[in-house]
Amino acid sequence: MLSILLEKTLNYISNWGKFWFGLIFLGSIFNAMLEKFTLLSGTPYIWVLAFGLGALIGLVAKIRGVWL
Repeated sequence: MLSILLEKTLNYISNWGKFWFGLIFLGSIFNAMLEKFTLLSGTPYIWVLAFGLGALIGLVAKIRGVWL
């Protein structure tokens, strides 16, 4: 039972790896860039835009099978 759950979890992570990379890594980079270099740095929820953009790029890469 536990081995099946572990196997399914690892398959899920490996299949959606590009999405998670985009969400976490690219989202963090976009967030830092938006806070540092734009006039939007005082906007309360600018991180939603940054991580959303990272997730969108990751989702497109997952669907296409390759990065942009």
